[in-house]
Parts: sequence; C-alpha cells; structure tokens
Amino acid sequence: MSPCGRKMGEGRQQRRAPVGKLLLLPGRRDTPHGRSGSSGARTQRSLLWLLVHVWLWAASGSSAQLFNLTLSVDEGLPPDTLVGDIRAGLPAAQQQEGSGFFLSEDSDDSPLLDDFHVHPDTGIIRTARRLDRERRDHYSFVAATLLGAVVQVEIRVNDVNDHSPRFPLDSLQLDVSELSPPGTAFRLPGAHDPDAGLFSTQGYTLVQPSDLPKDPAGPFFQLRYRTPGPLPSPLLPGSSSPLEPLDLVLLRRLDREEAAAHRLQIEAWDGGRPRRTGLLSVELRVLDENDNPPVFEQDEYRAAVREDAQPGAEVCRVRATDRDLGPNGFVRYSVRARQVPGAGSGGGALGDAAYFAVEELSGVVRVRRPLDREAQAWHQLVVEARDGGAEPEVATVRVSIAVLDVNDNRPAIHVLFLTEGGVARVSEGARPGDYVARVSVSDADGDWEKEDEATGELGVGLGDGSISLSLEGGEGDFALLPGGPPGVFFLCVEGPLDRESRDLYELLLVATDAGSPPLSTEETLLLRVADLNDQPPLFSQQHYKASVSEAAAPGTVVMWVSASDADEAGSDHAWLRYTVVQLSAPCNLGSLQSKMVHTAECGPSFAIDSESGAISTIRTLDREVQEAVELKVVAQDLGEPPLSATCLVSITVDDVNDNEPIFWRQVYNATIAEHAPVGHCFLQVTASDADSGLYGFIEYSLYDGFLSYEAPQAFRIDPHDGQICVSQDIDRERDPATYDLLVKAKDGGGLSAQAFVRVDLEDVNDNHPVFNPSTYVTSISDETQPGTEIINVLATDQDSGIYGTVAYELIPGDLSSLFTIDSTTGIIYLTSPLSHLESTTLSLMVSAQDGGGLTAVINADVTIHIFQTTLAPAEFERPKYTFLVYEDVPEDSPIGTVKAREPLNSSEPIFYRISSGDLGGKFSIHPRLGTIRTRKPLDHETQPVVVLTVQAQLGSAPACSSTEVNITVMDVNDNHPAFLRTSDEIRISQTTPPGTALYLARAEDRDSGRNGLIRYSIASPQPGVFAIDRALGVLFLNGSLGAGEQRELTLTLRAEDQGVHPQAALLVLTVVIEKREHSPSWTFEHLVYQVEVSESLSPMTRILQTQAHPLGPQRAASPLRYSLEPSVDSAIFGIRPYTGWIYLRRQFDYESTQTYNFRVFAWIPEDGFLQNVSTTVIVRVWDENDNSPTFLHDVLFLTVEESPVPQGVIGKITAIDMDSGKNGQLLYFLLSDGKFFKMNPNTGELINWVALDREHRGHHQMTVLVTDRGSPPRNATMAVYVSVTDINDNRPFFPQCLPGKELHVKVLEGQPVNMLVTTVFAKDPDEGNNAEVTYSVSSARHMPLKGKTAFGKQSCKKQTNKQNPDLNLVSSLDLPPNLRKT
Repeated sequence: MSPCGRKMGEGRQQRRAPVGKLLLLPGRRDTPHGRSGSSGARTQRSLLWLLVHVWLWAASGSSAQLFNLTLSVDEGLPPDTLVGDIRAGLPAAQQQEGSGFFLSEDSDDSPLLDDFHVHPDTGIIRTARRLDRERRDHYSFVAATLLGAVVQVEIRVNDVNDHSPRFPLDSLQLDVSELSPPGTAFRLPGAHDPDAGLFSTQGYTLVQPSDLPKDPAGPFFQLRYRTPGPLPSPLLPGSSSPLEPLDLVLLRRLDREEAAAHRLQIEAWDGGRPRRTGLLSVELRVLDENDNPPVFEQDEYRAAVREDAQPGAEVCRVRATDRDLGPNGFVRYSVRARQVPGAGSGGGALGDAAYFAVEELSGVVRVRRPLDREAQAWHQLVVEARDGGAEPEVATVRVSIAVLDVNDNRPAIHVLFLTEGGVARVSEGARPGDYVARVSVSDADGDWEKEDEATGELGVGLGDGSISLSLEGGEGDFALLPGGPPGVFFLCVEGPLDRESRDLYELLLVATDAGSPPLSTEETLLLRVADLNDQPPLFSQQHYKASVSEAAAPGTVVMWVSASDADEAGSDHAWLRYTVVQLSAPCNLGSLQSKMVHTAECGPSFAIDSESGAISTIRTLDREVQEAVELKVVAQDLGEPPLSATCLVSITVDDVNDNEPIFWRQVYNATIAEHAPVGHCFLQVTASDADSGLYGFIEYSLYDGFLSYEAPQAFRIDPHDGQICVSQDIDRERDPATYDLLVKAKDGGGLSAQAFVRVDLEDVNDNHPVFNPSTYVTSISDETQPGTEIINVLATDQDSGIYGTVAYELIPGDLSSLFTIDSTTGIIYLTSPLSHLESTTLSLMVSAQDGGGLTAVINADVTIHIFQTTLAPAEFERPKYTFLVYEDVPEDSPIGTVKAREPLNSSEPIFYRISSGDLGGKFSIHPRLGTIRTRKPLDHETQPVVVLTVQAQLGSAPACSSTEVNITVMDVNDNHPAFLRTSDEIRISQTTPPGTALYLARAEDRDSGRNGLIRYSIASPQPGVFAIDRALGVLFLNGSLGAGEQRELTLTLRAEDQGVHPQAALLVLTVVIEKREHSPSWTFEHLVYQVEVSESLSPMTRILQTQAHPLGPQRAASPLRYSLEPSVDSAIFGIRPYTGWIYLRRQFDYESTQTYNFRVFAWIPEDGFLQNVSTTVIVRVWDENDNSPTFLHDVLFLTVEESPVPQGVIGKITAIDMDSGKNGQLLYFLLSDGKFFKMNPNTGELINWVALDREHRGHHQMTVLVTDRGSPPRNATMAVYVSVTDINDNRPFFPQCLPGKELHVKVLEGQPVNMLVTTVFAKDPDEGNNAEVTYSVSSARHMPLKGKTAFGKQSCKKQTNKQNPDLNLVSSLDLPPNLRKT
C-alpha cells in the first residue's frame, strides 16, 4: 500500500488535506484561478497511485472491479445533510461486506473532506458544510474496498436560485453627442447570474426613476437585446450571457442645454420565482455641440464717457453668454468696423469704431482715441460676440455712447445791434430803457441738464444758462438786462445821452461760464452816439423876389434860395432838402376858360432842386393864365423827426407873344339840307388868342379836306368871324354826301391852330322812286296755289334814309284782289285760287312810294297770263342754287347749271330764262340746258354777290316755276396797292438818334383777304441806315447819319399785297438831312404805341400818353410840344401839347372803323417842324353790343308740300348783326307753332318735324326770335307764313251714292237724243288740279257720257233701249295724267 493510501477511519482521526480538488467554476472567489493547474496535476497523480496500488493488489492474486456511483445534492443545505452511500455503487453482494473503503485524496488540498463527511466504514456521505454550486458544482473521487472493488463516485451539486443577476459594474458612464441622430445604439455590458438555466439572467428592463416626472414627448432611450431561447447547456467558464449584446438605443434627439446628463437604471432579472434582479446605473453625459449663438444680457447698451477721457479708459462692459460648453461656449468680443447704416451721427471721416475698442475676452469697451463732444456728442458701436466653435456663431449688440461735456471751450459773445442799419450807434435822444443791442452768449460745451436727461448720469457740461455776462464802462449810462431765454441779454440805455458832451462810449462785455475752472471771454464795444436833430434849418432871407419871362423854357433857373443847419456837418440832420408849395391860385380861371385849356394842363409851374435850392420852371409859363406866383419854400433836414424852416418867394411872369389861337372845339359837325341857297351860313367856328394887340387878331381860312391846301368850291368862310356859308348849289345825289373841311385860325404873330369840320348833307326828298324795268310780264297756270310767288318788281330811289326807302302797293283794279304784294320787297304773291277763271290776261299796276311821300312817276305795269292747262309746271330740283365764280373769268364762261323736272305725262321741252336780279345784264342762261354764263366782266369790289331769279317753262305751257340763284363773285388780285401820293418829302436832322420814327407810309388795296393784305419794304437803296416796319409801314432810322453838309437821300418804298400773283406800288420819299449844330436830339419812348379801347368810351377820355425825351443835355430855351398828324384817322383824337396825352374827341363806332393809325409829332416851337420826331399810334377798338340783329325780310312766306312724312328743312331764316365776335353771333328760336315746326338755333333752318296735311290745316303762322350772344343780349322778331300745298292724296267720291251702292235712274223710252237724264257730281278734298274730276260710264255699250267739268252734268247721245234702261256708274278718276282713266 502506498504511503498516501490509508483507511477512512484513519483519515477521520487524523485530518489531512484532500487528495485533489476539482476545478472551480468561474466566479469562485475563495479559490484563485492560479492554483487550479497544480491541483489537477496532483489529482491525476493520486489516481495514478491508486490504480497502481489496485494493480499490485490484483497482481498478487486478487481480481479488481470498477464501479460508478453518481450522487446529487442541492446547494445551500445545512451541514450533515445526507448525500448518499458509496456502497450503493457496489453490487448487492458486496454491499453487505463490512470492510471499509480507501479514498484517493491529496493530503494537501483535497476538497472532498472539506465539503463532505465520508464514513470510512459505512461509506455514508454527508455534507460537511453548506455547498455552493457556484463555488463547486461537481465532486469526483475514487473509493476502493479492501477487497479491491473500486467505485468511481460523482457528486453533483444541484443549482438553486440563490444568486441575483449581476452586472460587471455597478455604474457606467457614456458620452453621447447631442447631435446624435435617433436610432443610434450604445453597447452596454450584460449582467451575469451564477445560477444556471432558468435561474440565470432572462431579460433587461429600463427602470424609470419614481422621482422624475414622465416626459410627455416620450422616453429618450430603449433597450435592445437578444431574446432567450431553449435552456442552454451549462456554460463553460469564460462564456458570455446568452442575452448579449445589450444595446441602449436613442429614440429622439438630445439637447445638452436642456439636460446635460441622463441617469438610467437598467434592471437585469432571472427566471426564478420570485425572481432575482440586478441593477446597472448608467449615466449618459450629453456632449456639447456648437448649436447656440452667444446672447447679450441687454438688447442695447447705453453708456456715457467724458470727452476728456484718455485712450484706454473704460466706458462700459458688454456681456454675452453661450449655452454651449467648452470652446463652443467661449465668447470673444470685437467691434464691427463697418457700422450699420444710420448708426451714430456719422463719426466723421473715421467712423464711430475708430474711437472705441472692446477687450476680446472681458467685453470691456474702452476709449481708443481722444473724443470731442463738440464735434460729435454721440457714438454708436456694433459689438460682436463670437463663440469658439469650428463654425462660430455670432451675435451683435448696439452700444450707444454719450460723450459728456467738460469745460474745454470758452464762451462766445454775439452782439446784434438793434439800431437802424445794425451799426454800433445810438441816438442821443434815446430814452432810458431803449434797447441798443441784443447780446447773446453761447458755449460750445453742452447743457448739463439736457445731458443728464439723455444719459441719466451727472454731466459736467455748461449751457448758456450757466454763463454770466457783465458790463464794464459806460459810467452808468448803459446797463445789461436779461432777455428772457437763457444766455440772451439786452444792452439798454440807462441814463440820458448827450452827443455834444460825449459822442463815443467804450464798453467791455465779459462772459464767464460756470465750469471748473471757469473760462471767460471779453469783447469791447465802441458805441457812437448819433446826433439828434435838435437844430432847425435857417434861411438867409425870409422873403425872396424874382421875375421870369413866360417864354422861358421848362428847366430855366429863376433864382436860388439857401438855408443852413447847425447840426453835425455831413449828417442827415444837417443835410437839407428843399420843397416848394404854391400859395397863390395856380391858374387864372377866366383866362383858363377863355383859352379852353383842360384843367389837367393847369398845375404847378415851378419846382425847386431839393439839393441846391435852385427854383426853375417845370413847364411853359403863360402870363395870361398866371401873372404872378407866390411860393413857400420849405427847407427840411433829414433827421428823425425832421426839422424845417420856411421862406416866402414871389415870382412875376413877364408877358411875351406865346399863345396860339385855340378853337373852342376841335371837331365841328354840321348838317345842311341839300340845295341850300347860296350864301346860307350854317356854322360859325370860333378861336381865341390870349395875347392882345396884333398877336391876338385872328384870321380864318378854309381848306377842302384834312390833307388839302385848296379852298373848297361849295363853301367859304368869313376870315374875321368864322362864319361858314354855302358858295354854290349842292346836290346830295350828285355831289359828296359828306364834306370834310379844315379850318385854320392864324394870329398876327404867325401862330395858328386848326379844327376839323364835317358837313353832312341832309337829304331832301327830291327824287321819285323809279321802276327798273317798268314793265313786267309773266305767266301762270290757273291751278297755281295761293301763296305762290308770282313776280318781283323793283324800284329805286336815289335819296337816302327814309326818303330812299321804297314801299310797294298794288293799285286796285280788276281781279287785283287775287294778289298781294310785299310792301318791302316788291314780291307779288297769289292769294286766291284761279281755277274759276278762264284763260285770260290780267294787268296789275304797282305803285312805289318813298318815305317822304313821293311816288313813282311811272307805275310798274305787270302783265300776268293765266292759262288753263292740264299739265303741272316744271319744278326745279332745288329751291335755291349757289355758285362761285372768280371775278377775272372771261366772258361767256360757265358758272353753273340749274335744272327743272318735267311732269311724268309730259314730253314737252323745258325753257329757262333769267326773270330778275340781272340789272347789269352780266349773265345769260342757255334756254334749253339751264347753263348760266357770264356776258360781261365781273367785279368783286363793285358787286360781290348777285342774286338771280330763274324761271322754267314747260314747252308752250303758260305756267312756269322759278328758283333763286346766288352767285358769289370771288376776289382775285386784280387791284394793286395805291399810295395816297406817289412822292413825298421829309426833313430830319443829322443828330436824329437811331430808332426814331420818321415817316408812316400808307397804301390801300381794294382787294380783300390776302389779296388786300399789304406788306411794306424799302425797294432801293438796300436797307441800311433806314428800316421799315413791314406790317405798319413805319419808316424809322436804323443807324447814325454821320456828320457833313446838308444832303438828300431818295428812298423808294414798296407796298406789295400778299395775293397769289402779288402786285405792288412804289412811293418815292425824299429825305432831306439838315445840319443842325445846336439842336437837342429827342426820341419817343416807343417807335409804335398800340392800345385797345372800347367803343363805348365817352369823349374827352384819355387814351394813352406819348412821351419824348432828350438824348443829350437839354437846353433851357428848347421846350417840347406834341401834335397829331392831320389825317382822317387822327381827326377823332386830340393831344395835349405839353404832356402828350391823347384823348378822344368824339364817340367811337366799331362798325364803321375798327383800327385808327396816325402819327404823333414832338417838336420845338423855335424850330417849327424843322426839328421834330414822330411815332406811330395804333388804336384798336373793341366791339360793344350796341347793334341789334336785323332780319333780311320783315315777313317771310314759305311754301311746303303736304306729305305723309315730315319734310325736314323747308326754309332758312337769316338775320345779320353789325357787331363782331360773340356780340355778332346769332341764335334763332321759334316762339310759336312748335307742334309742326322747330328751329335750328345755329343755322336758322326751319324744320318740319311732324307730317303736314293741307286738308286739315293749310296755313301756319309763327314768330321767329333771333338774339345775339352779347351781354346783355339784343334780339329781334319776324313773322313767318307757311303755306301747305296740295298733293293728290284723296280719291273723289259721289255724295249721292254711298260706297258699294248703286244709283238708279229711270228714263222713259222714246226720249229724244241729247235729252238730259240726270245730273251726278263727285267731290275731291284736294285742291287745284288734284281736285279736278272727269266722269265716264262703264258697262254701257251705247251710252257714252260727255264730261262737263263746270257742272258735272251727264246727257245721253243715243236713243235709250228699254232692255237696258239702267246706267251703272262705276268709277270717276281725277285729272293728273298718271292717275286719270277715261
């Protein structure tokens, strides 16, 4: 037996270490893993020795057997728990043997004896202590009996749920980025449970801490692991859990700023009941990402800094925070170099960022460069905060910095003198309290109160209200007073001033601010005391006397007066101005009235030079009007208030012969009857001369026309008393109806005046009306309707006015009652039907009587042939024709064609003739074609319009129709312009200035329109020194004439019309240039004066003033006078000789003359007209509404045919108005019968707008009103008679037999031929031919009827057959060919 084998009993008595130990399961803590290797080796050696021992024993002669025994026991049972019996592993025969057992064991570390008690004799196995499967789950040993039987014993420890799942770590930390996307999985270690099978780890649960509220958005995480399958076989040491891998899955995005960490509890649980659990604390730290920008603590920072702060001084601190961590949350500051638009006040050229800087880490804003509040009081910065992320976030904030003022500027003094002119001067008359100057002080430093309000901090600035101002000097005569607003003071007078004692003050103004230290400014004022006007002027004499000739020219110095002033020399108070006041009456009223001088001409005659005191004449003196003048001269200084002194001046006017004769009236109008006896004196003109003796003696002379120097043949004037008498027989019809005469009155000194006399011959009714022609012949049908115009007779009377107005009258005679005559026009109208007359010839006598009662010596004999005819007269296509023809067409030129339509049932030719209107026989008409031609030359100027009456006759029928033909003779340029004279001469001086009007060329052209429009030019020489107004014909000087001897220039003036083929006339004008050495040059202010006036101006009204002035020094002895050029146009005007005022002598009449063109001369009486200048005056007259409209006819007769439809225009009413413009624009209105007719208000067309029926109403009478558009309007009325002519619109009917009935007549048989059977008659409502009825019998073979239109009787021509006794009257038709049936 080996030394290591022994009995169990011995082993119990002497304990040894076990023979060998099994390997411990993983997780066994009491047995290091490092010993397992050596223990296994020892076990193997022990088994080997046991086998060797058995083998030796068996070799000695015994046979050995090996048996197996497997036992199991639950872990955790108390010690001494029965495990089993080794003998149970032996065969039954050997179980009864009582031998003991030998065990194989290691004496050093056998676990068998540590965990079990094995009885050596019985082989009973009991636990020695509580077993732990997790420490050792399997025991194995070999037991041998003494007989050599070997039992291999296996003891398995059964698992119970005595362990909880356990994680390798109690807690775990994970770092997770906050930007991790949902679905991200994080691997966790699995939990281990030493138990096996169902008692091992079966699953995991994420435990929600009970103290945390449930997130409404749901959990952030969930667990993901492998689901357990069938129970695995026991895991070998080192194997992992069957539930691994264990992942923590992110369900939604994390936000570190919301939760920086998440603490989770993961529970692992086994399958026991109750089950055991294990916990793992997991802390997930959320890693920061740069997902948050910096945020400033304030939206805007406001700070204040003194303007004297040194660079580097702290202004304020800005702070921004970033919720991120690490570099992402680390903020750095900077100033944005480019500021936002409008930030700050501009910062000048540098910008606000140039004055401040911000520390990068601390955010402290510091001054970067010196500040100046006066240059810029506010700065605005934009500070950026930038984090340290890889892609940094940026935030900005506005920083407003107020620059606080410090006292670094001296006050400024501003003085504004309140004196006149704003100068440093004060009047010595200023009263205490009067303002001298306004003194304002200012400081460029700020107002600390306002800065406190703006910044909320204590400021150190000083405003104007903190500046004190003091006054030094002035000895109490001046003081400073506050002016209300801060910093405003008034320098006022404090005491009385006296320039004579002191005229200059030196004042010192001192302004001091309230700064620390205070700054001050001084300003010196030199204030001069102005002189007060306290010394009045003083004349050297109190009464001055002088005399002057009345011939003295205006401007002649009469005398000088002188005064002195004791005030300061050179000042306004010592500067004197002289004025004159006339004390005596300016004019002798008696002389004024005798000389017929207008009161406007009577005014002051003397003036005084305000500087020198020279008294001179201002107008021509007239001793007869004013013999002596008393003047009061006032010398007044220019002080305020002015002082003055007066003296008396007496001036005597010495008389000379300087008065020309003056007519009491410039225009005389006289009317005498024609054939006044020779020697009959009808007018006396009177002129007076204020001079006496020879110069006051006047002689009169008379000239024929305003521009003529010849005496008239029809009149003479008494040279002494001015009586104008008839010198020969005057006939108004033979001689001119109006005479324009010029009367001149000349005194003994050669001075003259002129007046215009217009003599109108009063018409005497010495002419009888005369018919031309005196015999008229016409023919009409007996069916002519009443109201038809038959013929027009014409008589003329050479007298005028009412004596030349002819009234016509029909002389009663046989059948004269069938006609009437228009007393004004001489048109004879038919008034009654002629159907009852046989064909005959009527003779009418027409008398003509003028307005004076004289009748025509030979009456007009009118022969009217009345014919019975069944044909209607031919009718013209138009009631009126209008043609145009030029006046230069050759003879036999066609003008136009009139055409008449013949009746439908007629084939007779139509013949045309001119019945009236062609008094001169200038026209002819083709008898068959109706073409009107010229027979003689036409003249637009003589007769622009010709109205002809053309008649149309159908074959040889006696009846005819007529139409009116208006022929307008159009103007052609067949008249050349004509000057009033072919040559003329003017005289001018060498010194005449350029621009002076010299001559008015006037030409006339009888043509009209552009053919009569004249333009003037200089034909030769070429325009140089002279120029002419093309429209007005005014010749004026265009350049200097130069020096030299007297010479003549010949100008050819051309007047050309504007026609298609222009015609011209020439005027030779001789210009005599005289050498005048000492004559002053004069010129008018305007070359041409133009004015527009109303025709309603009353006489003596001023129109305009023309004035000439000298171009060089004026001589005192050269007075200027004005006069009008004698002409037709100037006769209606007068001019004041001294003032140039043009006035109206008599009433305008726009309708006779619209424009007046004349010349005004300015001349020197000493030179007569040798030295004169002229200008042209154009007066245009405005029209006034002074004429009422007049109709061309007093009564108008119109004829219109009845019709079932309205006829439209049936006639035109024409009126004329002599006014122009709106005053001559006419409107027409219908005052009555508006049911059937209406009026076109603009054209005067009378319109039929309702159908006319003659059988219902055959005549219409209405009144037409015409009114102009003037204000107020004028109007006139006229009566219009409209006759409705018949058309065949009614059928005949038998009154004896109603329609549809028969008329039965009985006739005895055997009656002789031509026996009257019965009488039947029919009626027709129409008239004339349309009502003429013929009769016939139908259905009667042997009884023709003979129509007798006079009575309508029917008789038989043959024997009546009794088999056919009845006559059946079927129809009767009227006369017109197109409707008649026989």
